[in-house]
Amino acid sequence: MKAKGKYEVPAVAKAIDILEFIQERETASFPEIFGGLGLPKTSAYQILNTLETRGFIRHSGESKEYGLGLRLFELGNAAVARVDIRADAVPVLRDLMNKTNHVCNLGVIEGNEGVYLAKVDPPQAIRINSWVGMRMPLHCTAMGKVLLAWREESFIDEILGKAGLELGTERAIRDPEEFKNQIQLVRQRGWALDDEEFQRHIRCVAVPVQDITNKVIASISVSGLVVDMDDRTVRQLSELARAASKQLSLKLGATGLNP
Repeated sequence: MKAKGKYEVPAVAKAIDILEFIQERETASFPEIFGGLGLPKTSAYQILNTLETRGFIRHSGESKEYGLGLRLFELGNAAVARVDIRADAVPVLRDLMNKTNHVCNLGVIEGNEGVYLAKVDPPQAIRINSWVGMRMPLHCTAMGKVLLAWREESFIDEILGKAGLELGTERAIRDPEEFKNQIQLVRQRGWALDDEEFQRHIRCVAVPVQDITNKVIASISVSGLVVDMDDRTVRQLSELARAASKQLSLKLGATGLNP
C-alpha cells in the first residue's frame, strides 16, 4: 500500500483506521468495526485483541462495544508535553517570509506582556527594533491584541489593570472601552493590526495559533514599513498569515481552527 510517495504497513494502517473509527463514534461494536471498515473478520479480531491487550482500546462498561483506552491518553499527554512550538514554527515563518518578503514573528503571552519566541528576517531586512526574547506590551501590538482576543474578559481587565495603556506611540489606544471594541473586531475578522501603535513607521498584521485543545496559545505576525503595507497589502498579508497559522496549528494538533 502506498500513500504520498511512502509505503505503509497494512496491519499498522488497519490498526490506525480502527482507532480513528472508534474515536469518531466514541464506541463501536465488533460487527460495526469490521463491517464499517471492510476488514476481514479474522484480521479485525486479531488487531482489536492486540490493541485491547496493549491498552489502546477497552470494552465500554458491560457492553460489547469498544472505546478508546487510557494508553492513548498517556501517549497524548506525553506528546503535548514534548511539543516544541518554536521548532515547529520556524519553517512556517521562513515560508511566510519568502511569500511576503517581510519580517515574520511568533509570540506568546508571559505574565502581562507578550514575548517573541522566533523571528525570521528577509534577506534585505528593514530595521525593526525586535528580537527573540524581547517583551512587548499587549494593547498596542497586533500580536498582543490577538493573544488577548480569545481570552476571557476578566483576564483582559486584569491585564489592562496591571499593564495599563500608557505605552506605545501617540497612535496607541488609551481608552479601555475603545480597546475592548477593537478586540471584538479582531475576533470577528480573525486578525489584528498594529497601525504604527508600537513603533513609528511600522505596520504589523497578526493572527492566532491554536493547540491540540483548539485554544489560542500563540500568534504569528508580519511586520513592515507603512509605505510597503497599504490597506490592500494588509488584507493580502492577513490571508497569507492565516494560512501559515493554520499550518502551524495543524502541526500542534488543532482540529477546530475557529478563529
